Amino acid sequence: MSDSSTPQPIAVRRAIEATRDLLASRPLLVVTDFDGTLSNIVQDPWGASILPLGRRALRRLAGTHGVHVSVLSGRTAADVARRVRVGNVHYLGNHGIERGYLPRGTRAEQLVVSSVDEEAHEAGHLAEEMAAALPGLVADDWLVVERKPPAVAFHFRQAPDTAEAGRRVREAADSLDPEGVLERFPGRRVLELRPFGAVAKGDALRSLLVELRPRAALILGDDVSDALAFAELRQAREAGTLDGLAVAILARAEVPPEVAETADFVLPSPAHAARYLAAVARVL
Repeated sequence: MSDSSTPQPIAVRRAIEATRDLLASRPLLVVTDFDGTLSNIVQDPWGASILPLGRRALRRLAGTHGVHVSVLSGRTAADVARRVRVGNVHYLGNHGIERGYLPRGTRAEQLVVSSVDEEAHEAGHLAEEMAAALPGLVADDWLVVERKPPAVAFHFRQAPDTAEAGRRVREAADSLDPEGVLERFPGRRVLELRPFGAVAKGDALRSLLVELRPRAALILGDDVSDALAFAELRQAREAGTLDGLAVAILARAEVPPEVAETADFVLPSPAHAARYLAAVARVL
């Protein structure tokens, strides 16, 4: 969208009409986030699972000649591969820091993961100290710590007051890292701390475009980290190097402004995203 207003979600049929011309191009790159896109947002981050229709759609897309499929997630590559379990797919984890390709017919547990960021500093000590830095908090109440070196993510989606929890987590992070050695990377009900300059989703998409050289790209996501990939797609599109569409998913009550500003259209939910991908596969 060219303005900062929040776009209204559209029906899957209309989304396919907007996408149909793009699908004639080969090679076609399909990139999708996991949480809030292939999976519903759930209170416990470890309880997230892919929607069955989404898995079937990815499997069909990954088996289509001239189509490359990538899952680009903030989760580790091994974690998201085990949740998706589709072969002939590139799994980019930790926002693109980790990467692995799962051949068709290979178990997800056999994914070989490499790191494209060898930054030595890790945020591990914050994972141990965060609960103690939150006065009156029993860690099991609502704080979920996700270690994914060299970063660490603090999820507070289970907190009774997520706004207050987010404020407290940010203050605790500032007290534990007063010099600002680590970059604050906020998401929906999560605060991630990462080394400055670490690979992000925009960088990850750029590397895919260089490696695979698609004529067109279709990207789905729901959070501010996905907006970085959306912006990268838009830049490539404006430069005339490829055609493409960025699709925002309404996984919560509203689309974050950063996502709305860089998306071409919005789908109402992960269930609609699964239907959309299934329709894309049928058209192809």
